[in-house]
Amino acid sequence: MKQKCAEIYIENNLKNISEQKQSLLVSRLSMIFNNLMEENKLNELNIHVHAKYPIDTKPLDEKKNINNEENTEIEKDLSYLLNEPQFTFDQLILDDETKQELLYFIKSESVNKKVFHEWNLKKIEPFPKLALNFHGPSGTGKTMAAHALAEKMNKKIILASYAEIESKYHGDGQKNVKKLFSFAAENNTVLFIDEADSLLSKRLTDVTHGSEQAINSMRSQLLIEIERFNGIVVFSTNLAENYDGAFITRIKSIKFNMPTNDLRKKLWESMLLKTMPLHSDIDIEKLSSIENVCGRDIKNAIIRAAQKTAIENNEFVNHDVLEKSINDIIKSNQDVKTEGKISSNNVLKNRIRRAIKKKKKCPFK
Repeated sequence: MKQKCAEIYIENNLKNISEQKQSLLVSRLSMIFNNLMEENKLNELNIHVHAKYPIDTKPLDEKKNINNEENTEIEKDLSYLLNEPQFTFDQLILDDETKQELLYFIKSESVNKKVFHEWNLKKIEPFPKLALNFHGPSGTGKTMAAHALAEKMNKKIILASYAEIESKYHGDGQKNVKKLFSFAAENNTVLFIDEADSLLSKRLTDVTHGSEQAINSMRSQLLIEIERFNGIVVFSTNLAENYDGAFITRIKSIKFNMPTNDLRKKLWESMLLKTMPLHSDIDIEKLSSIENVCGRDIKNAIIRAAQKTAIENNEFVNHDVLEKSINDIIKSNQDVKTEGKISSNNVLKNRIRRAIKKKKKCPFK
């Protein structure tokens, strides 16, 4: 059988194209051709693309106006994501190792001029960046740490999530990724992307629908933007195990753990504000001994206890109302997790029953 082979010719003068755009071109073409070879089981691919473009006769001033209009549109679309940090670094209550890691990366950013320009490490890393990945259970301070990092670096923060980036219109997700990173670079901000597992998860294989192709394009574009980004980006997730390996090698990860007894004590003490009418019977040690709670649980318990006290028109927030509030939250969290497991198990059982009924080989072994 004759070996499959595709030939694509490229004939163009790239001298006037910047090094950054050339790198981007190579990256995109590599992705396209690799996919083409895999889909068609090609062992060899000779590339010869010949492209001609119409001569651009627009005056330089007109080109500048078009670029300015595009930039203005980007700013109008994304300016609402730009915020002042809501928390300071001193407010962070984390274990010493995690806090020291954050401080190290903050300091590393301050020496980039010396390292990459004076010592010429830009030769091996043309786009020096700080790309961090905060991962760990929900409520352990990842979002707060991103705000604190921005505050410590005296920068604003862009708050984005999968919902802001993804679009139901094919191709918009890819465009939004480019806009977002461009806007962050122009404004010299910390870019914080929550729900990052939805963006950084493994690219889909055996793509059959346009929506799947759009997701893959968005994720591939994100890889390109991370590679050429010259700023600070922080990803956050509680499902880091879903990340694509290509992303893992491009970001530095910091794990956020559930708080220990000592940290729970500090959290209770910091959030039971002196402005609250606190009863003298509150036992911080006893509250701190309650396990399986994160900082968010403690915050919510204090708010719930304060609201209950105000609703019932009581004079003080006492220990009993705080202890009941945190225990109610623990029970509520456990109930949700249990229901989720039962629902998943029922779906699995029903699929197995249908497979057996149809005398098909069971899909799960």
